[in-house]
Amino acid sequence: MWPAMGFFRRALRKAGFVPPESFAPPSFPFQGEVRLRHWEYDRLSTGWWQVTVNSPEEWEAKVGEILTGFRRHFGIFMMKDGRAVPRWNDRTWAVVQRGLVVEGR
Repeated sequence: MWPAMGFFRRALRKAGFVPPESFAPPSFPFQGEVRLRHWEYDRLSTGWWQVTVNSPEEWEAKVGEILTGFRRHFGIFMMKDGRAVPRWNDRTWAVVQRGLVVEGR
């Protein structure tokens, strides 16, 4: 992570900002749109995913699927020659993951 990101994180926390609550379906079965977004860095977000889940277990599996897609999209850099280069190691991913929230609409 570059230094400015840490600066903004400290500034937000000192100002009393806390991550918003992640969206959870109010009841099951649930059908709607959800996405992942990093609460401090809006550029780190997925598109809206259409989801249909029938139980809390299916919900957790779907969130895991979205997390996997998020890491694949942002955590791997594709070189011009076709090589995939990891952008994040496991430690960095753990830090990024703590700031992710599920949003629903």
